[in-house]
Amino acid sequence: MVTSSSAATRATHPSPAALADRVVLVTGAGRGIGRSIAVAAAQAGAHVAIGRHRQPDDVDETVETIRSLGREVDVFVADVSQASEVRDLVARAHRRFGRIDGLVNNAGIMPSTPFLEISDEEWDLVMRTDLYSMFWASKAVIPLMLPAGGGSIVNIASRLGQIGWADVAHYASAKAGVIALSKSISRAFGQQGIRANTVAPGVTNTAMGRSVMDGEVGRKRMAELPLGRFGEPEEVAAAVIFLLSDAAALFLGQTLSPNSGGLMP
Repeated sequence: MVTSSSAATRATHPSPAALADRVVLVTGAGRGIGRSIAVAAAQAGAHVAIGRHRQPDDVDETVETIRSLGREVDVFVADVSQASEVRDLVARAHRRFGRIDGLVNNAGIMPSTPFLEISDEEWDLVMRTDLYSMFWASKAVIPLMLPAGGGSIVNIASRLGQIGWADVAHYASAKAGVIALSKSISRAFGQQGIRANTVAPGVTNTAMGRSVMDGEVGRKRMAELPLGRFGEPEEVAAAVIFLLSDAAALFLGQTLSPNSGGLMP
């Protein structure tokens, strides 16, 4: 029987030349899927700018892993729910590395609240963190990419943005907006070399994902999966690296869905 971890290890070793000497900025890279994307980008040859929130995410191991691969790495603290901090994050990363070839908008939150109990403040915070931040970061990075001939933006959405979900209506709505944002950016800047795409994972084995995986809800979700298992963050990262690379030159405004077959659009 193939275990989740062994399958992920076997399938997610990017070519060290796929992103050779490029600079990739990953938001929300302190842990989970973001951390795996940052490491995978370095394995593919990129130098990495790590965006993280003020909360005490432990990024030391991630930084050391990237440095051990011979890549440059730096960490930038920002609250992505604030437009000024997002713009400053992009500017600082650009000053540090001199260029940004790839942007991965990964940072997000997912509070669980029944629909009628979602306050205006909570709705606004989720929208600012999960959708507006991606608009702000993209708007800041595109003028920096254009003189270099283009770049790749990958926005992390969710299966829930494709199907909706009762107790996370704000999160699902924001992630649906992310999919449209990627399409809109590609239509606006595709002829100038900017590609924007989306990755919409299903339940993934991270701290956030395990809150769903554990218990009765997780068992029901597992039963719906043709693959018979949930995904690993390294497997989601593999889809992101593909979209960042030249191998995805024909991919604009697309949504890749590493969801174990839980949704087949």
